[in-house]
Amino acid sequence: MEYIKGIDVSHWQGAINWEEVAKADVKFVFIKATEGTSYSKLSYFKENAPQALAAGLKVGAYHYAKFATVAEAKGEAAYFLDSISSFALNYPVVLDLEENKKKAKKKTLTDAAIAFLEAIEEAGYTAMLYTGKYFLENTLDESRLTNYALWIARYNSTLGRSTDIWQHSDSGKISGISTKVDLNIAYRDFTNTINTFRTHNTRALKTETSTTYTVTKGDTLSFIAKNHKTTVKSLVSLNGIKDPDKIYIGQKLRLK
Repeated sequence: MEYIKGIDVSHWQGAINWEEVAKADVKFVFIKATEGTSYSKLSYFKENAPQALAAGLKVGAYHYAKFATVAEAKGEAAYFLDSISSFALNYPVVLDLEENKKKAKKKTLTDAAIAFLEAIEEAGYTAMLYTGKYFLENTLDESRLTNYALWIARYNSTLGRSTDIWQHSDSGKISGISTKVDLNIAYRDFTNTINTFRTHNTRALKTETSTTYTVTKGDTLSFIAKNHKTTVKSLVSLNGIKDPDKIYIGQKLRLK
């Protein structure tokens, strides 16, 4: 399977030579912007995001979540969005949800995650959820999160499930970065799905009104369903699809 190489960084990586990173076959980077409702290292994002963009990388931002309720999630989302709003990000904007220290129930935590992701979309960004494989499958209600792009961490030789991006190592070495760094591979080509990326606070592009859609590189049923105001279940039924994870480039799908 074809994939695209990327990394994610935070202040732990220190000073980065982004020109060297770009030469190392790295195509995208997620940079930590915020955490909770106050983050002392926000300046790291503000300094590095423009440099990474100038080096030609696709750049997204992520927020490390502390919330356990919808109200807390909305507060954290507001802080995050305000912090990144002045940057011309050209890759998904991410909710990093990997802890449940307050022991919220599965429904409560999933409600909160959806509230955060909806806030990202309402602000005009492409929303993505980052989490661990076990956390997703046991602490969250994954069935309610299928409308969002997914980035999963699992440090193993295989992931063992579908995802859009897989964080497969936390100990990579990349030219231009002196420390170990997280390594990722993207199975969906976000760099080419330009209609899903919108400048902060601009209006979303209108969804096609056609009754059919031809699958292109990087598409998933959940992605197609979201963009055409339908559901994966409906697409599966209309098109006689046996395995929702298996669609192919050039396949024509009925939407209605």
